Amino acid sequence: MTHPPHIVVASTRRTWSPEQKRAILAEADDPATTASAVARRHGLHSSLLFGWRRAVLVERQTRAASAEPTFVPFALPPPAATAAERPGGSGVIAIELAGGHRLRAEAGADLTLLQGMIAALLGR
Repeated sequence: MTHPPHIVVASTRRTWSPEQKRAILAEADDPATTASAVARRHGLHSSLLFGWRRAVLVERQTRAASAEPTFVPFALPPPAATAAERPGGSGVIAIELAGGHRLRAEAGADLTLLQGMIAALLGR
């Protein structure tokens, strides 16, 4: 029994290595040419070239989304002391001046402000 010879028919479907795809995409990114011209030079449809470009973009976005987030070290200053935490506790200071003026201020009040008020009351 004789077998007919095997006939190999070349397929119109070609495979491109990742290196070839990158080279063709780099050529298409050149502003001096168009994607359609590059596709014609390499014997492929421009839609395939745009599909490769989209796949590369999706791959880059996936890689960027899965990358570890970068953090900037940030330190806050210690909280300001509240009236309850100030030494000496809370209380009121009463100052009586010679001219009959009285000045009342809470403990821990700003000394510069108090000096200014006393100077104003004394007329200095």
